Amino acid sequence: MKQFQVNKKELSKYRVVQNEELPLAQAVVTFEVERFAFTANNLTYFMMGDKLGYWEFFPPINCHSTKNNNEENWGVIPVWGIGKVAASSVEGVDVGSRYFGYFPPATHLHMDAIAFAQGNLIDTSAHRNSLPQGYNMYRPLESGGDKTQSHRENLQMLLWPLYITSYCLWDLIDQYNAPKPKQVIVLSASSKTSLGLAYALKKDDYHVVGVTSGKSQEFVEGLDVYNQVVCYDNLDDIHSKASIVVDMSGNSEVKQRLKTRLGDDLMRYVQVGLTHWQDAGTGDGAENTEDASGNSDEFFFAPAHIQTRMTELGAYKFHAQSGAFVKEAMLWTSSWLSVKEQKDITSLLHNFDAICRGDVSPKEGLIFAP
Repeated sequence: MKQFQVNKKELSKYRVVQNEELPLAQAVVTFEVERFAFTANNLTYFMMGDKLGYWEFFPPINCHSTKNNNEENWGVIPVWGIGKVAASSVEGVDVGSRYFGYFPPATHLHMDAIAFAQGNLIDTSAHRNSLPQGYNMYRPLESGGDKTQSHRENLQMLLWPLYITSYCLWDLIDQYNAPKPKQVIVLSASSKTSLGLAYALKKDDYHVVGVTSGKSQEFVEGLDVYNQVVCYDNLDDIHSKASIVVDMSGNSEVKQRLKTRLGDDLMRYVQVGLTHWQDAGTGDGAENTEDASGNSDEFFFAPAHIQTRMTELGAYKFHAQSGAFVKEAMLWTSSWLSVKEQKDITSLLHNFDAICRGDVSPKEGLIFAP
């Protein structure tokens, strides 16, 4: 078994560990990981690993060849991927069947206990029972097919977890009971979650302002989902009027500059991701905070929103509405997104620095086949 691990204290340290002592005796289902996506969204899992429990999903395997290397500091960043059942002692989970869901960036995943819900498989292993069920659910897929199916599945891995968050953010803004904002400002406008949100808001005629880096400005403008695109250096170009800010970047300096710019016109500040994880201040976390001016920051956690809305609307209605949006947004994205497949899990070692630096083009999506 091979597994990609990062140092939980220092993201610049990472490795692939191989351990042949597989815990097969206690596993009721063993998956062979076919392939998985790795995006900037996964860096949010790293930043929020302790606060939101992301480190608990997949315990790191030990590296027996390493001595005095603070093994407790190593963790596994979850990824969205596809796995094929390699071994099963459970009726209804056939060897060779394929599932989409949350996997470790590794060659295998072992489940100690499972359950079923509406045709989906649920990992009920003891260490996952207290974690959000949406992350523990595995959806069955068709058997491996042609290139068209493979491309569709690649888009699913890359985009489904991002666009379901986009949908939830649109839903949050749409359900806002106060007067509608004059504009919605989206930071890290080139991220897929931001683009999905802008795509949804444009359909409802919101005035949407995207804030991005200079190198991404032309690309973002070309997608025509923002009414205005500005660079981080030009925040003064944003008009001060009743605004909701959706912050995917987590850049504390940009946050304060934007708050100063908007002043009393800031209606709501929603912190979602940490694409600029290097620039996140120590106060950025999974809680609602209030700055000296009285402006409230709220941390948005998509699984909690999904659970709330399923209770309010019913699971069937929520999944039907969100699924229709995600399918439409993925079709739109397929017209401009280039998917690059990488062979062998060690290829993540060669791409990880670029992902962390934000050097992967927003027009590209990376898929890794362990």
